[in-house]
Amino acid sequence: MDWFPWGDEAFAKARDENKPVFLSVGYSSCHWCHVMEHESFENHEVAGVLNKHFVSIKVDREERPDIDEAYMAAVQASSGRGGWPMSVFLTAEKKPFFAGTYFPKEERSGSPSFRTVLSQIVSAWTTRRADLEKAADEFARVLTEALGKPFPASEKQIDQAMIDGAVKAFASNFDPENGGSAGAPKFPPHTGLEFLMRYALQPGTPEDAREISVGMSMLTLERMCMGGIRDHVGGGFHRYSTDEHWVLPHFEKMLYDNALMLSNLKRGMLLASQLEEQLYMLFYMAAGGLVTWLVEEMRSPDGLFYSAVDADSEGVEGKFYTWNETEIRDVLGPRAQAFLKAYNFKPEGNFHDEATHKTTGDNIPFLTEEMGFEQAEDLEKLAERRASRVRPGLDDKAIVGWNGLIISALTGPLGEACASRIFAAEEQLGYLPHQITKGVASGRGFLDDYAYFAFGLLSLAEAQEAEGEHAEEGVASRPLQPDLWRAEGERIVREMIELFYDEKEGGFFYTSERHEDLFGRTKQGFDQPMPSANAIAIRCLLAVGDVERGKKSLQAFSGWMEHAPTATEALYTTALDLMLVEASLAENAAAPLEAVSEVRSQPEAPVAPKPKKEVAVRLEKRELAADSSGLASGKIVIEVPEGLHINSNDPPARWLTPTKLEVRPISGEAQYPPANDDRYEGVVEIPFTVQIPHNESGADFELVVSYQACTDLECLLPQEKTLNCVAYK
Repeated sequence: MDWFPWGDEAFAKARDENKPVFLSVGYSSCHWCHVMEHESFENHEVAGVLNKHFVSIKVDREERPDIDEAYMAAVQASSGRGGWPMSVFLTAEKKPFFAGTYFPKEERSGSPSFRTVLSQIVSAWTTRRADLEKAADEFARVLTEALGKPFPASEKQIDQAMIDGAVKAFASNFDPENGGSAGAPKFPPHTGLEFLMRYALQPGTPEDAREISVGMSMLTLERMCMGGIRDHVGGGFHRYSTDEHWVLPHFEKMLYDNALMLSNLKRGMLLASQLEEQLYMLFYMAAGGLVTWLVEEMRSPDGLFYSAVDADSEGVEGKFYTWNETEIRDVLGPRAQAFLKAYNFKPEGNFHDEATHKTTGDNIPFLTEEMGFEQAEDLEKLAERRASRVRPGLDDKAIVGWNGLIISALTGPLGEACASRIFAAEEQLGYLPHQITKGVASGRGFLDDYAYFAFGLLSLAEAQEAEGEHAEEGVASRPLQPDLWRAEGERIVREMIELFYDEKEGGFFYTSERHEDLFGRTKQGFDQPMPSANAIAIRCLLAVGDVERGKKSLQAFSGWMEHAPTATEALYTTALDLMLVEASLAENAAAPLEAVSEVRSQPEAPVAPKPKKEVAVRLEKRELAADSSGLASGKIVIEVPEGLHINSNDPPARWLTPTKLEVRPISGEAQYPPANDDRYEGVVEIPFTVQIPHNESGADFELVVSYQACTDLECLLPQEKTLNCVAYK
């Protein structure tokens, strides 16, 4: 069928030909968007009706979130619910007169078929045009009022009691068995988890309140990491669970979900390290698998991160991710039975079709008991087998705001490379873009692009400042540029203020005056799957020392916070930041910016203290005496400082770098000592033997030692040391 992009051409055509506009809004990883595409838009009869009687516009909600927000309000106003695909019928003046979501090909469950809807609208447009235009005018008025509606007034100041009340509100709908909110479906409560863990880490939190917050957050993270919502085989997390146990996922994978999960897993590791080793290892494995998936499947050649992976492959939802018992036995052989039991496989399948609720014979792996690395080798073999399947579709656009969330979660070389690529796109366009696809930047950045990206840059700066402080004699293991990242973050914040800030009331509009005006400019205070852009924007204000503007902006949302605490959790986390900042400024008024940076770095992105000494590698002897056959023996000594460990020579997870000794260019062999829990600590001695080439009396050679140092919270960059040695007869 004939699709137009959103723009003047489509609406001019509608005016010239006296036709209504059909607007379809969806996104690449939306399952029901694909269903409607296949059922209706690819149907010749339906396409013929649309081409003849309508001007049809296709919009990706992630490319134009402003269009999605405006017309989703129309859908919700008319039906009381929203969702995608969004199907809206407009006049040539962009005013909606009928709105809905998915319409099936054939009538079912009281929903009219899409063909019936089209027929009725064609008839009404022909015979009752004045009625439709009147409805469109009324719709436009309602949308303008709704989208520009002021916040509910509140004279109440945001204080400790109000924050304590938000914790109680979260607890009131908490599922004590499975974590998260009670009932199904279950969406990852990213902002709620961050708030609870930050609240638990906040100085001065009462011990009983701290225990409650830790308990709710740890249980929720644990159940998600054990459940089928986590891709145990390939890493990362699916969008949500269709059941209340986090077992049966809706299979699309979104970049923003995984960025927020990674940040929360890092906080969870910090808390779990004080509670239970098994829980810590569960979070550690989930985080490691998530990063591996990001690097192997979601990272573009230029260092950006793609948006999403579809739920469907070969036209079947979840086909790429499910298994039957026969496949498992074929891949794992004698190890299969233990795996099938551990991951809760059933002969009839544990996976239920979403529409029919019948078992399909397929299984989704999930755990009911915490496990360490026992099945890591099995999962790697399954990942190799799964790689031969037809992959789900990849949405290869890189959205700047979502990449900002990844930068704040990674805060390492991967984040630096991502930020640098965004700077290059910004320089090319002359302003911060909204997205970059196949190297081409487009669209003006919205508030979330500016806020999330600035937050990522400031997080990079904080992480590198901490790394530099703890490095021996101020020399880090890699080049650090905290001043650069902080300066760039502050620059983006200044631009954000200029483009989006409401000087009169405080807070930030979602669009700037340079964006298209659709029924007015809105301020977003509620969390969606991602944290409120205003919440992150205000944190950025606090991080750069603009405390008064930040305080005014947070207070502007206090009405929503008071009335809907479980929908404004990111703002409550920002309130924790403000309390820390104000307390620090009261104690250290002479250095406000340094104080702000210090207090934010602690709860926002916990960084494991780096030992003041690095791993040392040395030869016991540089000159080795060989026997008559030319065989010589030596020993490498690795000294691992307290607080660090290095991985064994065969670690159980593929994302961990093994400790290896390689001999060049002559032949040689290392004898690795036994490892305790797959790690070496203290002084590690690795004996080796080398063979002097035949008919030679001696040989110069190199010993290349590779290793990765880790703390209990994170692993540092892999290192490689080369030592020169000589053997002679």
